Amino acid sequence: MGVVGVGIDAVEIDRMRLALLRTPALIDRLFTDGEQLQCTARTGRRRFARFAARFAAKEAVAKALGTGVVGFGFRDVEIVNADGGAPSVVLNDRAQAVAHRVGVTTLLVSLSVTRDVAIATALAEGP
Repeated sequence: MGVVGVGIDAVEIDRMRLALLRTPALIDRLFTDGEQLQCTARTGRRRFARFAARFAAKEAVAKALGTGVVGFGFRDVEIVNADGGAPSVVLNDRAQAVAHRVGVTTLLVSLSVTRDVAIATALAEGP
């Protein structure tokens, strides 16, 4: 396998918090039902850090695909966690079609959160 693309993104947690509180419909527009459950499992500030990290990961994935968020929506990219907590990417519908078109067979993602910022990197691999 070879590297097809790399993406990175950072989201200010407080900015995400303000956006989601000001426009609650953003949650449904940006995040899958599963992501919403993962992010709202606990209350408080960390809830917004989890949303910010997932949004950063979606942006990083779009960059790694080399397309940006063109031809698919944010809900077409889902960030899930394994039982041990490791994040991974599930591409649905249009994002899966874009990945196939650009030759991506595997996507790896890493998330990191500080007090103020959520950061994500994505690595796209293909044959």
